[in-house]
Amino acid sequence: MKKTLSAGLLVFGVIALLCSSQKCRDFVTGAIKDSGRPAVETPTPAESPISATAYGKTVKNSEEQHYVSVPSAESNWPSSTQQPATQQQGVSICTFNIQFLGNPKDRDNTGLAKIVEPYDLVVVQELVAPPYAGTFPDGTPYKPDAEAAVFFEAMRQLGFAYIMSEEDTGSSDRNHLNSSSTEWWVVFYKPSVVKLARDLPGGFLAQDRTNHPDFERVPYAFPFRTTDGRSDFVLISVHLQPDSGPAARARRKHELDAIARWIDANDEVEKDFIILGDMNIENQKELASATPAGFVSLNDQCSPTNTKGDKPYDHVMFNPKTTPEVDQTFDFVVIDLVQQMQPYWRLSASYPGTPYDHNTFRRYYSDHHPCVFRMKTAAIDDDYHQAASRPLGVSN
Repeated sequence: MKKTLSAGLLVFGVIALLCSSQKCRDFVTGAIKDSGRPAVETPTPAESPISATAYGKTVKNSEEQHYVSVPSAESNWPSSTQQPATQQQGVSICTFNIQFLGNPKDRDNTGLAKIVEPYDLVVVQELVAPPYAGTFPDGTPYKPDAEAAVFFEAMRQLGFAYIMSEEDTGSSDRNHLNSSSTEWWVVFYKPSVVKLARDLPGGFLAQDRTNHPDFERVPYAFPFRTTDGRSDFVLISVHLQPDSGPAARARRKHELDAIARWIDANDEVEKDFIILGDMNIENQKELASATPAGFVSLNDQCSPTNTKGDKPYDHVMFNPKTTPEVDQTFDFVVIDLVQQMQPYWRLSASYPGTPYDHNTFRRYYSDHHPCVFRMKTAAIDDDYHQAASRPLGVSN
């Protein structure tokens, strides 16, 4: 039976991260069990996109040396001048597909930002347009999107910085579009807890970001290091092929195998790679078939992660031998978006979560629940001796 999170989200969100037992965390977070529903360098606000890397060394090529320009009006984004936080309880990471972020004008961006506020990193899929003006790697300007900027501003107000990909990616022959046919990658993070680790492998997993033979959307690797320098890891954000049927399942397996090959080619220095996001996996049978050799999913029980409550689309995959820092006791917590957003509803119309109205709800919020896991950082990273022998990444 699902438990309800009270309006005091901030207090209870923190408690949820501190609770060690599953029962405690389920009560605080409203975790779903059986759903009944069918680059902050002051004064710039965003980290520069990550250069392509191989074995922790920057690959020199003109396309990958692009850096985003950001408006000076946003210079009050958080910076690493903040005092490092203690990470005794670990680093909390949320993965969240916010459907068509940057499209609906009536989305409750403030409410969505509030429910992810307790977490140290928030990895977002389906950003369909950039929030601020800038230039693509080929030098052409991209058009800022006012709706995307509202969510970014809401996250800024809560103390988050962000790192965003240098361009969009999709399955058609064209990108550089402000539309749902392509997506940008973005991670919001608290600079008092982590910083970008530019010396680690990162960036797009392939040079061609359109109609790629291996990927529906070319994934993006985000390398981070805790501000105390004791732990680092690479988050690979994905949004795999949707749809049912054997062809779609084969495509998703191919995508995950291609990601595993990229990890294998880039793990000489760093060992902690985590694949996370909307994988569109439909059941445990597919999960068993699609998971790369040596990897496991924290959502191995295939808890539903869509707001309809019938599909385990979202996963966090890692190799437990090379990345023991993933907290398997904390496990994988699905936050009930329908339950959590109700206290933020301010319109006179009925809340679209009671009863659940899928099309209306996803327009205001999303069609996925946020999912949370944790990295243990109390002990020194198992590949810390390698990190200490190379220069720290430039961040914030």
